[in-house]
Formats: sequence, structure tokens, C-alpha cells
Amino acid sequence: MKNKTLIVCEKPTAASKIAIALGGKRAVRQELNDVPYYELELDGRKMVVVPALGHLFTLKNVKPMRDYPVYDVDWVPTYSVDKKAAKSRVFVETIRELARESDDYIVATDFDIEGSVIGWSILKYLCGEDSLKKAKRMKFSTLTAEDIRKAYEEIMPTLDFELIEAGIARHTLDWYWGVNVSKALSSSVQAASERFAKLSAGRVQTPTLKILTERELEIKRFKPKPFWVLNLLLDVEGKEILAEHAKQRFFDEGEAKRAKAACESEIAEIREIQIRQYRRPPPVPFDLGGLQSEAYRCFGYTPMRTQQIAQALYQAALISYPRTSSQKLPPTIDYVKILKQLGEISKSYREISNEILSTREPKPNEGKKTDPAHPAIYPTGENPGKLTGPQQRLYDLIVRRFFSVFGRPALVESLRVRVEVGKEPFYLRGRRVLEEGWLAYYGRYGATEEIILPSLKEGQTLRVKEVLFERKETQPPPRYNPASIVKEMEARNLGTKATRAPILQNLYERGYIFGNQITVTELGIHVVNTLQKYCPEIVSEELTAEFERKMDAIQVGKVKKEEVIEKAKKELNKILSKFKANELKIGRELSEVYRKTKRLQKILGKCPKCGGELKIVVSRSTHKRFAGCSNFGKGCKNSYPLPHSGMIITLNKTCEECGTPMIQVNRPGMRPYKMCLDPKCPTKSEWRKKRR
Repeated sequence: MKNKTLIVCEKPTAASKIAIALGGKRAVRQELNDVPYYELELDGRKMVVVPALGHLFTLKNVKPMRDYPVYDVDWVPTYSVDKKAAKSRVFVETIRELARESDDYIVATDFDIEGSVIGWSILKYLCGEDSLKKAKRMKFSTLTAEDIRKAYEEIMPTLDFELIEAGIARHTLDWYWGVNVSKALSSSVQAASERFAKLSAGRVQTPTLKILTERELEIKRFKPKPFWVLNLLLDVEGKEILAEHAKQRFFDEGEAKRAKAACESEIAEIREIQIRQYRRPPPVPFDLGGLQSEAYRCFGYTPMRTQQIAQALYQAALISYPRTSSQKLPPTIDYVKILKQLGEISKSYREISNEILSTREPKPNEGKKTDPAHPAIYPTGENPGKLTGPQQRLYDLIVRRFFSVFGRPALVESLRVRVEVGKEPFYLRGRRVLEEGWLAYYGRYGATEEIILPSLKEGQTLRVKEVLFERKETQPPPRYNPASIVKEMEARNLGTKATRAPILQNLYERGYIFGNQITVTELGIHVVNTLQKYCPEIVSEELTAEFERKMDAIQVGKVKKEEVIEKAKKELNKILSKFKANELKIGRELSEVYRKTKRLQKILGKCPKCGGELKIVVSRSTHKRFAGCSNFGKGCKNSYPLPHSGMIITLNKTCEECGTPMIQVNRPGMRPYKMCLDPKCPTKSEWRKKRR
């Protein structure tokens, strides 16, 4: 007779923490198919805590996809579709076997759309349809023992079906859009050139590429205009201080020269001193977008990398759930307890913690944004022990931001001094922090540059050391960086907090964009321009945002997923019928630039031995890639090994030590690194030591 409760978790680390929180020392670690799981007894029942490995199931077309559109899809094991997911097979087999002995089920995956879909698919396809009716749901925002036990005590009696329905709808729409439009693009190039082409598009990906393309074209069309800048270098008590002309830019050269001519006097007189004091309020708690933006500013981490580091910190029970859009910290998380625990971690934290707790009842400065599932990101107070460099940096940023939201406003004084030379007005500007307030807690992350001016008074004269007159040109609008485009996607309601960073990563991997100051490739521009010309709906951010709103409505029970999916099919049918009518035209416009882009992506630079082109080559025997010379057939056998994984980008420069081309290797979720091609180069001596 069955008498076991199966608790399904998202990852092995989560399963371990949940088992120990619920069972303590009574939680016994077991293994099946090399998959760790835990047995314990609670409330008179035997319990089995088993992990998944993220998504164990994914959507796939039921029949071979020879044409488009295709809407006949079903959920299949991820390992059957993606070779990279091969490790998930043993998790599927283990859960299926353990489910045979279970008659009660608890889903303890992350409480968000993806976590809910993971739990639902495991129950449906590994535990049987009936398990969905019996299953309960645990909801927690941290993996601390206290929160896990509370989630079990306050367990939801049924699954979170609204989240599940919204998740199924999102996966379905993304599959319909991505697979069908990508198939249409690839088929159009193949029809026009009789060559296979792998092009991709997506419901959120393509509108995002359109935003980047619009900025790229704006930069390309930009025509600089000349302007002139007039400044003074003043001697103030032996210090050289710059004074800026009241008119910061002169677009009329004659006017600029007349102003310069008026500055013949060597004496400047102070006409007015304005002192203003203002308070800088403390920041609001981090949501995921805010954390990604700040981590890029402080450390240069891409949004994808920040998301993955934050997820690791969450799984270690050091921070709350990071994929949140909330900027609020409910008092139920017990600020005082967390502040005390943080104070025990280090001396610098202790000083801040003691100061916050000694002044008043802690009350955070909160933002407007909310999230129905999770609060803002906050540290749990658990001791972090030993962390990797990136984890330590991100953890410190999160802790100091948490401290800062309880801080007092900073008091800043700004000084504006108007001086005149030959009736031409100039300004000296100073700034200093009078009271640090929360800035002291945020440390180097909130550093404010101070410009301290000596004591000055109205009527005082200053010596003009030099008149600075410079011709400049207006600059094009700045390129998006990974953090700013993710922020722009959020502002335009494209994607979700969890999907924006992976979508951006996909644009890089498809060869549509490159660089931290994002540049759109010729292929990326042509894909957007061609689709706008023949099927503008595919790049429409309005249509994408409309479906985002509908999926939000599913999540709160206002709309049924079937209605949204049916409407999406109708819209896509219209779009794809228009695409088919123009398939050959689209293919002709894309085929040449596709071939050119793919060829350029393989060229790494000049061969230092013969001057030929070093290209990425994949070995037929080992299937490993290497850099080979284009003059191989003409006698040059020069070659270099290449990293086995990651996207390779040529940097169009050579190593100063060995003269071989420099490349950058981008790996999902990891820091990009630059290297030359020669493995024996002196710059790699440290690498060779580590291998020994």
C-alpha cells in the first residue's frame, strides 16, 4: 500500500535545503541513478524529497516540420530535443520510479511561472494525471530553514493553476512564434538560394532587435555638427580651476570668436555666489532589473551573468528569490533579525547594522513596483562562508543596498559661482557632501564625486591663467549596452523579468549583434528591415506587449489560456500567409547578406606566416574547432587550437607579444575573456602553470 508524499524540487541544492529544513538529522540522503534524493518522516507520513534539473519537459512538434505554420505540439522530455540536456534523462527516470510508490504530492519548485510549469509537467507526465488534483503547493521566497518550514505549515491546498496556465500559454506562444517564423525565414533563404540557412526570430526577440536596429540606423545616419566651447582656467588661491561659459555650446563660430575676443582681460570678477543644499533620499530595494543595471554599472556584469550569480546566491539561501519585479520589503521578513545577523558577518557590516538599529525602528524606503509572488531582493542574514569573487561582489552589493534603504537621506551642498570677464558670464561649480546618510552604508557603490572650491566672496577678483577655445562636434546617440537594453525592454513591456537577459543572449549567439556597446550586424539590420517591409507585425512591439498583457490577465484569472492561444494562432496565420506570398522576395533580400555574415564570422584575422586568412574550421574526425589558414591547399599548414565552447568574436587586432589575431570568447552566464590564438604566447604563461 502506498503511503508516501513526493516533494518535487527544482534543483538538487534546493532539494537538500528543503529536506534538511523539514527533517533535520532525520533526513537521509539516498541515490538512484546517481540522482540524490532524501527520505524523512513528518506528521506520521514518509516523505521523499526529489530534485528536478530545471525544465525536464519542453514543447516539440508532433510531426516533422516540413512546412509552416505548425501548431500541433506536445510536451516531451527536454533530453529528447536538446543534446545539452542529456543529464536530465536520469532525473526523469528517477522521479518516475519514486512516483510509483507515492500517493500524495507537494510541488516545492520556485514560486514563479517557470517553477510552476516545471512542477506541473513533472506531475502530469511522470506522476500521472490524478496527481495534479491531489498536489499541494509550497510558497517561499528564500531557502532558509525558517521560511521553508513556514511554507510547509502554511501549504497551499492546491496547485497555483493560474500561474501554470499563464506559463503554458507563454511557452506555447513562444514556440508558435519562434519556431514558425524562424522556419519561414530559413525556408525563404533556402528557396531563393537553394542553400540551407539557419535564421531565427521570436515573439520578443525580433521586436528587441528592431529597437537595437533603430538605434544603429540612427547612429549611421547621424551627421555631426561643429560647435565651439569657451572655458577659462582661473587661478584660485594657487589652484587651477575650470570655469565654463554660461553658453556651454556655441553653434555659430562668429559668435564664439566674439565671446573669446571679449575675454582679453586677465582679471575675472565674482558677481554672484549661489549655495543650494538638497537631500538625496535613500535608494529603493532591488528588483531584478535594478540589480542587473547596478551590477553592470559597478562590475560590468551582463544581465544574464548577474541573473545566474543571483540564482546561485538564492540556492545557497543567502538572498531572497531574485526573479522579482517588486521594490517593496514587507515587515514580515523581520528587518531587525536580518540586520543583527548581517552584523555578525563582518566588522564593516557590524558597524552599519549597529548604527541602523540604535537610531530608530528600521523602516525601509520603498519603490512603487510590486510583484504578486515575491518581495524585493534582500539578504537573508545567513553567513555566506566562502564565495567566489563574482558571488562575493554581488552579495556585498545586495547587502549594502539593503542597509542603504534604511539609511537617512544624504545632505549635499552645491555651489554655483558666476564670474565675468569682459561682460562674458562664466560659472564655477562645486559640490560636497555635508551628511553622508545612506551613502556611508552603500560604500563605493554610491560614491559621489566632490568638487571642493576654496572660500570665495562676491566682488573678489581672480586671475585668468588661460582662455580655452575648442572646436568640437556633436556626437551620435549612445549605443545600448546589455543593461540599458534590458531596462528598455522592461519599459516597453517586452518579455518578463526572467526572460529578458536570455533573449538578449540569443541575439548575440545568432550573430545579430555584438559588443558591450551593442552594434547590430548587417545581418541583424537586414532581418529587421526585410520583415518590416513585408511582415511588419513580426517586429511589432505593440503586438508583443498586447500578448504580454493577456498573459498577465491569465495569471490573475481574468482570461483563459485557450482564448489567448487561439487568438495568437489567428494572428500568426495572417502574418505567415503574408510571409508566404513574399517568400522568394524575402529570401533574395536575405540570402546574400546571410552568406556574407556567416563568412565574416569565421574569419579571425591574418595568418602571421603567409598572410592568408585564419578561419574557424571544424575537424571532420574529432568535430573540434580550430583556426586554420585559407592557404592550406597552397602549402601553409599553420593552425591554432580554439576553445571547445563559447561564441568566438574577432577583435580585429593582433597580440603585441606573438602577433597572432586576438579573439573574445563569450560563454552564456560567464565573463567573456580575450586571448590570442598562439597557445605558446608568453601572455599565457599563467594559464599553463594552472594546468600543471
